[in-house]
Amino acid sequence: MVQSFQGQRPSAYQLKITLSDSVPDIWRRFVVPADITLAQLHVIMQHTLGWEVFHDYGLHLGVGLQIDAVSTEARSAVVRADVGHQPLYYLYDFKGGWLHRLELEALDADGTDVCPVCLDGAEACPPENAGGVWGYDELMDRLDAPSDPEYMMLIEKYGSFAPAKFDVAVVNARLQKL
Repeated sequence: MVQSFQGQRPSAYQLKITLSDSVPDIWRRFVVPADITLAQLHVIMQHTLGWEVFHDYGLHLGVGLQIDAVSTEARSAVVRADVGHQPLYYLYDFKGGWLHRLELEALDADGTDVCPVCLDGAEACPPENAGGVWGYDELMDRLDAPSDPEYMMLIEKYGSFAPAKFDVAVVNARLQKL
């Protein structure tokens, strides 16, 4: 629930990011300082999800209101004020098409310095370059098919990947390095 702080600027946002069309849902709940830029938020989301900041990204406010590259330097608080409580859509890897829904869940105005921190989440983030949600689904099917001609190569590359594994401590260790 978003709280209202009459006349106060929030010091932190609690956000939830969900990978669109993932089944089961792949999501993270995390807290960020309110004064970060959208470019900084992109990097934090990458580390929260477990990706490596390899690809281009785009941000959309609500439905169809694209934020241009210059706007990513805008402070997220300004953007949130401009759009109210509409979700922010985050597209990572234009070729793969990893679309995420970013929702503001809560505001904090206690003035405490906030480092990015992950509170909770579910499921492992798909491997980088898996080809979007549909490519990821295909990869998981192929990893279960020993008759696939590329099965051994796929097992060698992705055999240690555990789709249901999420470890908040690992995510927070990555975020501490920022």
